[in-house]
Amino acid sequence: MIKLIKADLFRLTKGSAVRNVLIAGIAIILFTGITMYNSGSGLFSFGVRSSVSVGGSVPATGADFVRQMRDDGFFPFFILAFAVAILGADYSAGTIRNTLSYFTGRKSVYAAKCITGLLCCLAYSAVCLGVSMLLGVILFGFEGFSALYFWRLLGQIVLSLPLFLGMIGIGYCLLVFTRRSSIAIAAYIFGMLFAPSLTYNLYQIFPSAGWLQICDPLSAFSVVSRFWEFPPLMVALMLLTWLAIDAAVISIGMHRYETVDID
Repeated sequence: MIKLIKADLFRLTKGSAVRNVLIAGIAIILFTGITMYNSGSGLFSFGVRSSVSVGGSVPATGADFVRQMRDDGFFPFFILAFAVAILGADYSAGTIRNTLSYFTGRKSVYAAKCITGLLCCLAYSAVCLGVSMLLGVILFGFEGFSALYFWRLLGQIVLSLPLFLGMIGIGYCLLVFTRRSSIAIAAYIFGMLFAPSLTYNLYQIFPSAGWLQICDPLSAFSVVSRFWEFPPLMVALMLLTWLAIDAAVISIGMHRYETVDID
């Protein structure tokens, strides 16, 4: 499996998909930071806001800016690019037969692609957080950074793993069933925008399960970015829900990938 992961990573480094995602993420951070800095109104709105995301006020410190970039709702949408780059390329380039003809079992191939997608998400997070931190310091100063802040930042990354894996799994599942990147992208984005309504309606049906309303991707990423502000039990239940989603979508996608006809 390690060889499969290395092969996927090598192919990604030779292509432009991941590089373009990183450039786009950095460009958005730079544009947002400069616009915030030049804003005289004290208010700012950019990105996709969830029901629990912070208000779009101009950050007072560099640390506040990093937190807002982490909370801005870009991560779930950019993750789709990794799914398309890693798995979708096999369909769009017509190399799916070669990929499925490996001597390694198809389950191993699919699992390797899931791990590769997770590694790409971590790399994207590290780059974007690094750029956000550098720009935040330049524009808004060193205030707000502390040992506790960096421990919380590490906690955010660790707690994001089930979300990253779930979003990659959903993207893969759509791809193996549709075999068309365009259809998978449209379904993914529609589902992303529809998910908050679904979780809100579930909460109305089961009021005692308040954690359901923060299980949609946008809200989940916002909660993870400020996990210390929420009841630990609520965060734990949300993450357990996403682990269940991970297991379900990866299992369904893997089964489809294993049985797909390549003739």
